[in-house]
This record gives sequence, C-alpha cells and structure tokens, in this order.
Amino acid sequence: MLDIKMEYKKGIFFVRLEGELTNHTNKILENQVFPILLVHGFKKVVINLDKLLFLDEHGIDTLIELNNIVNDHNGKMSLCSLTSNQVKSKLHNSNYVSIFYETNNELTALGVMKV
Repeated sequence: MLDIKMEYKKGIFFVRLEGELTNHTNKILENQVFPILLVHGFKKVVINLDKLLFLDEHGIDTLIELNNIVNDHNGKMSLCSLTSNQVKSKLHNSNYVSIFYETNNELTALGVMKV
C-alpha cells in the first residue's frame, strides 16, 4: 500500500509518501504525481520519505523518473527524512545514489531550495 499526500507551499511542491514504494505500488505515484508535475512544471520538489517503510528497485526507478521530469523543467528535487533503515540502505546501495540530493527534513530542504 502507498499513500501520497501533496502540498504546494512557499513555491515548493511537497510529496509525502507513506507505506511501500515497490513494483506493486509505483503506478500509484506515477498516476497521481507525474501528471501534476507535467502540467504545472514545478521547479522545486521535495519528496518526504519519513513514513516510507519499504523501497525496491522499481521504487527507485520511479523516483528517478520523477527526478527526470523535474530536471526537464530546469527544476530541483530533494529527498528528505529518510528515517527507515531499509529505505536508506536501499537508496545508498543503489547505483543511482548520486542522482538524488538528500536532506534531513523538510525545513532543511527549504533552505536547499533557497526559499
């Protein structure tokens, strides 16, 4: 199961994920978030992983696709609040770790986005 909360505040599009981002749930993220990004072309996006409990390779690929959409609009995406050891380990052990900019929390992400 994957639950997604979205909020646009102070010029930043926040996406908060809860549950699991896997090959069984990645389409939920693609169907709910990708169209919004494509239509609005947000330049500052923060993905909050505080309540994400599990992530697999398909989930990482989906985050990469999300990052590519933001980059295509000359934007910046940050992952924040990696509290799950499994999620943190999976991301840090992937070949794609250099793609993602990571912050401790949403407040730090605000500073990174230079708001």
